[in-house]
Amino acid sequence: MMRNHARLVRHPEVETGIYGATLYGGKARLVRVEALLGRGLSRVQVVGMPDAVALEARERLPPALRRHGFSFPKGKVLFNLVPAQLPKSGLPLDLALAVAVLAAQRLLPPPRQPLLFLAELDLEGRLGPPARGTLLAAMAARGHLAGVVTAPEAAPEGALAPGVPVYGVGDLGGVAALLRDPAAAATAQPVTSQAAAAPPAERLDDVRGQDVARRAAIIAAAGRHALLLQGPPGTGKSLLARRLVNLLPPLPPERALELALIEAARGRVRALAERPPLRAPHTSISPQGMLGGGHPLRPGELSRAHGGVLFLDELPEFARPVLEGLRQPLEEKEVRLQRVLEQAVFPADVLLVAAMNLCPCGYTGHPKMPCACTLAQKQRYRARTSGPLLDRFDLFVEVGPVEPWRLQGPPTPPSDEEARAWLERAAALQRRRGARGRPPLASQASLQDLRAEGMAPQADALLQSAAERFGFSGRGCVRCLRVARTIADLLGCERVGGEHVREAITYRARVPGLAPSQAAPAAITTD
Repeated sequence: MMRNHARLVRHPEVETGIYGATLYGGKARLVRVEALLGRGLSRVQVVGMPDAVALEARERLPPALRRHGFSFPKGKVLFNLVPAQLPKSGLPLDLALAVAVLAAQRLLPPPRQPLLFLAELDLEGRLGPPARGTLLAAMAARGHLAGVVTAPEAAPEGALAPGVPVYGVGDLGGVAALLRDPAAAATAQPVTSQAAAAPPAERLDDVRGQDVARRAAIIAAAGRHALLLQGPPGTGKSLLARRLVNLLPPLPPERALELALIEAARGRVRALAERPPLRAPHTSISPQGMLGGGHPLRPGELSRAHGGVLFLDELPEFARPVLEGLRQPLEEKEVRLQRVLEQAVFPADVLLVAAMNLCPCGYTGHPKMPCACTLAQKQRYRARTSGPLLDRFDLFVEVGPVEPWRLQGPPTPPSDEEARAWLERAAALQRRRGARGRPPLASQASLQDLRAEGMAPQADALLQSAAERFGFSGRGCVRCLRVARTIADLLGCERVGGEHVREAITYRARVPGLAPSQAAPAAITTD
């Protein structure tokens, strides 16, 4: 005896025009949504590796459709999500499923051109914005689909994707009107950030005294060199580190879009950032919080600081796996996350700034407060930060207490305006270097690139002598030379001289008798 199977009816005109999206591998992937109707007992089935949220849409669709005068099929309904082997999670498929079933019933015309439908539906048929990933989905639609239909709250974020028309619609009735008359629909516009128009509230002028530390911060900003500030508590380490980000130039549009895509993987994005970010995670952060993780994979604090400053206050207090996990990403400027079912790569070009005390009580090196730590306690404290991680810093500065009279006096030179003039002079040299096909920033240059730009014989001999005396590693020698190149840029010098290398050595050497506070750096002028 043969069993009667429900007969499914395929509508070719709606096979390729309706799309949703899913988050996978740190990006959004397009998902084609197909709907097939058949006779038989009422049954709604979703195939193609849907997550629990997509399966729950089966219960939301019938009341949402009825609220706007549409019927839901009484027979068998089969939704197919293509590609089937890709897990569907992270983005809502409610609206795409609703449009697919309405088009299959011929209650609505199918899209004349392929569209991405990206929104949740409540029981009243109102569209809700995705919790995350709208911009990622819009970028996935770029060049492949004719536009994106989403909730009004998410439309400005989707409009940040260049060249992608985005339509903000409030409910299913508005979606029906758009499909019937696409020409009458208005596209959303991105929100323009005004952050760069106002001067930064936190200025370098707020840091009184600390001449060498302030100079090191300017060098770090000019060449994007990793900076480590060491000293007793209350000496201005954190104050200076948090103001360094304001010395960096505004983000170029392509870098701002990269940063927005990173933030979109975690939540909503209002506008493209115009200023570099400052991320200062707490010492209790986990490796996943710093580097990224979760399901679907999301970027961590390291990637969220892309193009800006990652500030690690109280460096030895971070968990060892967190610090050791930074070593490879700091070199490669990206984070690679690998899981059994998913892998992702997130950009992580950051300026690393860290601050730490020299012992558990914090008063080693303080001229008046005695240190209460034993030698064993100091050794254990310093062992929390590995040598390979410390070797990735370019600038080491010991920060001491500031005289009380300097706190009440005028701002310590240079002012913010003078510092920016020096940075602009260095940037002009770096742009000329980039025009010659070499890395503009010294922190990105190889040893061959640095030597090709020119070095005085005295500079080379001084570097070799310092490497033997202080035991610099090969990486340490290259980093020292990179700092010297940036110092030369700030002084407007085309060639690295002995005075530039001498100052760079004082920022690199961490031995008694040659602390950076005792260096005599070359004067920077605006002439």
